[in-house]
Amino acid sequence: MRNLVYIALTTLGCGGKDGEATPDRRDDSGADVCVDRSYAVPSTRGELEGVWDAGGERFVFFGGDEGTPESCIPKPDVVSETWAFYPDCDNFELLEVSGEVPHERSRHAIALDAARGRMLVHGGRSRTVGAESTEPYTLYDDLWALDLETLAWSKLSEGDGASPRRTHAMVVAGDTLLVYGGNTATGSTSYVPSAQLWGYDLIDGGWTGLDGAAAAGGRIFHAAAVSDDGTTMYVYGGADSNALFGPFMGDLWAYDVASGEWSELHDGTSDAPDRRSWPDLVFDGASDRLLMFGGHDDQAVGLSNQIWAFDLGSQTWAQLEVGDVYNAPSNGFCDFPADFTVPDLDAPERRWGGAAVLSESDLMIFGGKTDCGQVNDLWTWSLDEQSWTERSSATLGEICFRTFADPEDCETLCF
Repeated sequence: MRNLVYIALTTLGCGGKDGEATPDRRDDSGADVCVDRSYAVPSTRGELEGVWDAGGERFVFFGGDEGTPESCIPKPDVVSETWAFYPDCDNFELLEVSGEVPHERSRHAIALDAARGRMLVHGGRSRTVGAESTEPYTLYDDLWALDLETLAWSKLSEGDGASPRRTHAMVVAGDTLLVYGGNTATGSTSYVPSAQLWGYDLIDGGWTGLDGAAAAGGRIFHAAAVSDDGTTMYVYGGADSNALFGPFMGDLWAYDVASGEWSELHDGTSDAPDRRSWPDLVFDGASDRLLMFGGHDDQAVGLSNQIWAFDLGSQTWAQLEVGDVYNAPSNGFCDFPADFTVPDLDAPERRWGGAAVLSESDLMIFGGKTDCGQVNDLWTWSLDEQSWTERSSATLGEICFRTFADPEDCETLCF
């Protein structure tokens, strides 16, 4: 299996922050529940998503791109691995799945089918490792389900619903899977945003075209979340056919599942986050709000590690974490000075295209694409304490200031 695994030699059980052993977690009999856990770590990767498996108390994610960019040019190397992170011991596990496994891919959509205990995967892209940058990608339209209890994969459909696409959004609303938007072009720098909304019947199977020209418009690299009762899908940000350089989108929309009506909750122009693509969005039902992390804005900093909250009652945005602050201009394409930002070292590296979920008490993020490549760290942001904790550190992909204590040792942002 093509799987880059890093071993924390100083750890005899589960991994902890900065390579330290996780403190003993004892059960009722006094046994350490962490000692026999896996201490493998996923390779650095981005362009993936995941779900919070409440029954297994774990963060499960699939696929992604582990190829290291060269001079900010992607070198795709996609995987079909299924991993889990367990916050009780701060450890990862490469899951031993069964059945036919989905083809390796990135830029796919993932949603949690909680009622049936499944993680659903749709679409995405792949390309032969080492292929020329002008070679088209293979896009997928297949729909897969992973049973989170048995870890068995099964294919639900292929070729009879939403057309092949990537960087789309997907949520489960009751007994319907909703798929919205996405890029239907196969070229590496081609962007053809879809404005379609499709529904898949999770009980009887079968696709239905719900809206061929959604009021929210065609978009890619957007984020979506769904209310706990499954009545409303929320869609934020993204990009149109100008996805390479922007301007990006900063509007927030709601789709009423029962009526099929779209409504704009915020136009993104006043007291709102900078417009951005590929952020993470989750629904926090306890506080009746949406939480948004990261993404790539079209301002000076670009990649973000901010957290914003949208109050669904007052329909207003509030910034909860400032993150890195712009400090000095770039020297040119993919050439950033060491002091490009004033970094918030208590927050994760700035990123987009990572995986994020909401557990009972934390916003959890894993991986993503950064200014310095891709990362494989895992952080949690406590809903109660409103602060970040690094649960597993990155092996690559962070800015120089996070590696060297003395900023004078950093000649550029990444080295």
